[in-house]
Amino acid sequence: MIAAVSGAALLAGAFLWPNASAVTAEFTEDQSISAQAIPDEAPPALPESRRWTAKDAKSFWTAARMADAKPLPLPDNAKKPVPHTGRPAPHGAAKAASPVHGAVHEFSTMDLPSSSPIPTDSPTGGASSSPPPAAASTTPSAPASTPPASASPSGSPSPSPTPSASTPPPSPSQPFAGLPMVGRMYLLRNGGSYFCTASVINSPHHNIILTAGHCLDTAAPNDAMAFVPQWTAAKPQPYGIFPVNQDSEGRGRVWIDPRYYDRGRVQGDQWDVAFAEVGPGTNGKQVQDVVGGNNLATGRGYAFGNVTLVGYPGDASQPLTCTSSTTQFTPTDGTPGSFLRIGCQGYKTGTSGGPFLADFNPQTGTGDVVGSIGGWDTGGPTADVSYSANYGTDIQNLYNTAVSGAAPARPNVLPSASTMAHASVIASGYFTPSPTPGKDYSDMIVRWSDGELTLYRGAGNGRFDKEIQLAKSGSVWSKAVSITAGDFVGANTYDLVVRWADGSLSLFPDVDATGLHKQIVLVKPGSLWQHAASITAGRFSSTDKWPDDLIVRWSDGELTLYPDVDGKGLHSQVQLAKPHSVWTHASSVAAGDFAGNNTWDLMVRWSDGELDAYPDVDEHGIKTEVRERNASPLWTNATLTTSGNYGTGPWNDDYVVRWSDGELSMYGNTGKALGQESVLVTPSANTNLPPVRR
Repeated sequence: MIAAVSGAALLAGAFLWPNASAVTAEFTEDQSISAQAIPDEAPPALPESRRWTAKDAKSFWTAARMADAKPLPLPDNAKKPVPHTGRPAPHGAAKAASPVHGAVHEFSTMDLPSSSPIPTDSPTGGASSSPPPAAASTTPSAPASTPPASASPSGSPSPSPTPSASTPPPSPSQPFAGLPMVGRMYLLRNGGSYFCTASVINSPHHNIILTAGHCLDTAAPNDAMAFVPQWTAAKPQPYGIFPVNQDSEGRGRVWIDPRYYDRGRVQGDQWDVAFAEVGPGTNGKQVQDVVGGNNLATGRGYAFGNVTLVGYPGDASQPLTCTSSTTQFTPTDGTPGSFLRIGCQGYKTGTSGGPFLADFNPQTGTGDVVGSIGGWDTGGPTADVSYSANYGTDIQNLYNTAVSGAAPARPNVLPSASTMAHASVIASGYFTPSPTPGKDYSDMIVRWSDGELTLYRGAGNGRFDKEIQLAKSGSVWSKAVSITAGDFVGANTYDLVVRWADGSLSLFPDVDATGLHKQIVLVKPGSLWQHAASITAGRFSSTDKWPDDLIVRWSDGELTLYPDVDGKGLHSQVQLAKPHSVWTHASSVAAGDFAGNNTWDLMVRWSDGELDAYPDVDEHGIKTEVRERNASPLWTNATLTTSGNYGTGPWNDDYVVRWSDGELSMYGNTGKALGQESVLVTPSANTNLPPVRR
């Protein structure tokens, strides 16, 4: 696209003076539109979570509260999601607004142009069925006094049978006194008490339980989750109560496949499984040491001749048991994957998460868990036929992650594509520690067309698990034309540099989860910085260890490097491309370490859809060009771009694109070739653009 340019010479009559001094923002709004960029009140810090113990759980989950608990209701739109055009409230919030995130507003799709993309760097803005039979069955005896202590082995794979053409008649089920290793999983939702069914799985630390993903996929920190083995109305806590452990932020240690979070019910039904880590009971013992456990059995297919199904239906005073065979079921309603199917009468709402026990031993009350009620249609549309996700490699890997103690994946808090289409500016940086111990991932900041400024915390693998509002809608941030992030003050917490519509340039040091703290004006209003079309930051100075160098693409095509920007201002400048160069056609410029050598590079999307990388840009100029994508009309829709470390590698080489229809894509580990695309926000259904844009 361009030839190498020497950056030794400075342009005569340059836009900036070499030693511009910085001033603190203490002037009034009529002097600068950026004077109110910091909210009057910073978002309050999240309260430190108090450890949720067995004593707390026992005190909270009284016999009366457990008896009053209802089966966890499923949303009316479980099969037919309702289109949502606004940015959602903080995940799991019990109220409409959060003290951290503030009030959540919605956009109308009428706010967006119907055809043209947003200009880059522009300030534009389960039904109940028949009750179980009354006939009683023999109660299986309690497990052996010394429960199994080993981790659950994987079963030997066997070929899957041909799907059955018809559903077998349901087998009768009977209420019974229950099994010690199966019980109720209690939780709160919007102030109400609810339950699902859960069971103990043998694990190395004797503290893992299994239930359905749809029981826990919307769990919030205040949900008071606890497991009660062998609950019955007559004996509400025969073995005590075991609290679900919480992390340092007060969130339950619950493992659900991130694809279930991302694709949701229906498209994610094949991963409708959850593991949870529970703490010791009031006597200090782990749950498996108290009641025993069952082995997790994966890779054994779909057909089992005798499976014992256990679950807690509705308001029944006892659980149900039933023995029947399973078959393979492949939906024809567009739900991907195949599922185990079993016909057992009366397994209505509340039985979700109940185990499918193969090789069941009535003397010990134990067996191999080959499934759990859930999966297709969150366990099935009727009470007499139940379904389970296929227990294959994915379920085994999820179990392995849980027993390893790794941080659980969290629901992705990124909004829908219809909302992402209103993102006017995006930037990447390290603003708040990631939830994964020992590994920090890039966060993303979005300036919305209505002036709201939002921080999304990176959690690895292209996921974002927390939304933090830095400025409310209607704020002066609607005048922020360009935003970039770097460590300009050298404190290992990233800062923001903002170019405002009035030509001023501001530095916001140490932006974090508690908000914006102060503002340093680097360039006063009315300067030639009104002609700065885009700004991006990185480590471009060959002698510097900080990503504190600023590259500016001016409206006339000049490209300028400002090394070592800090709280004292801009100190020098190096011309990388002369005015009236081909850089007038650079529609977006992002900085990252795509070459992986600690000297940063530029990634440029040109107006004709060509994508090029420029490795090792420094004060000596632009050296080489690497073609990532040839010119194409498709890539002219790559409206906003940024780069960071959002994946699994050590470098800031994950290239993120916000497309004109609101889809968000990540090209992980981009180097000499564009990385494999991962879709972070799926496109709207009414778009003419392909869903995958490799």
